[in-house]
Amino acid sequence: MVQDMSLYREGAPSGGQPESVPPNQEPTTSPQKPREPIFNQLPVGVAVLIGLIIVAHLVFSLLNPMAQAEALAKFALSPALFAKDLSAGDWMPALTMLFGYQFLHGGTLHIVMNLAMLLQAGPIAEAGLRRNQGSTLRFVLFFLLCGAGGGLFFCALNPGAQAVTIGASGAISGVFAGFLWGAIGLARPGQAMLKPVLASAVVFLLINVGLAALARGFNFVPIAWESHLGGFVAGLILYPIFARLGRPNTPA
Repeated sequence: MVQDMSLYREGAPSGGQPESVPPNQEPTTSPQKPREPIFNQLPVGVAVLIGLIIVAHLVFSLLNPMAQAEALAKFALSPALFAKDLSAGDWMPALTMLFGYQFLHGGTLHIVMNLAMLLQAGPIAEAGLRRNQGSTLRFVLFFLLCGAGGGLFFCALNPGAQAVTIGASGAISGVFAGFLWGAIGLARPGQAMLKPVLASAVVFLLINVGLAALARGFNFVPIAWESHLGGFVAGLILYPIFARLGRPNTPA
């Protein structure tokens, strides 16, 4: 029964971030343009993913308890059920879990923390893909594959486990890896980025893997740190590939 399963919530990833914008220039006498609201500056891919996550959470929250249990049984990622479906050749239920778990969350705090991290890291990660056409679609696909990578790593390290995991943290961990790649790619010529990027990666892993593993080990918070690590590694590998896909944009 779903109600008897342990539920691993993917804690929202967090970590230090490198300076990805040029330092402040010398002040000038020209008037400053008013800042646009942040939502007017959101890349389309980030906005689409935020919208999908919010809609999925609202729909899930409005379901009655029985319907919520059925949704968890179908979309939450269970290593035991995932392996069973694969061994039986039932690819559709397995893929439904592998991608569907990314859009379910265990409460308001869970989704707010994840969306905050996506808002923070997503714009730079998506901007780094804009050299070529189709950056929005590539960013959304990158997000989904990072989440799948995190889910596969969770299943690999918990073979046969009845516990389930939900949340977008694995995917967002991959987006953070994309943010680091994007920060390097968008840096000005001569701007040193390697050290701050490496430092940010270390901080990210210490918090989202090390501390998350300790929190679960001491039964404090059941965080699926395996998904964080798997998503982050997937992002490191996939982002350079996605950055090279598509035709180069034609200068205006």
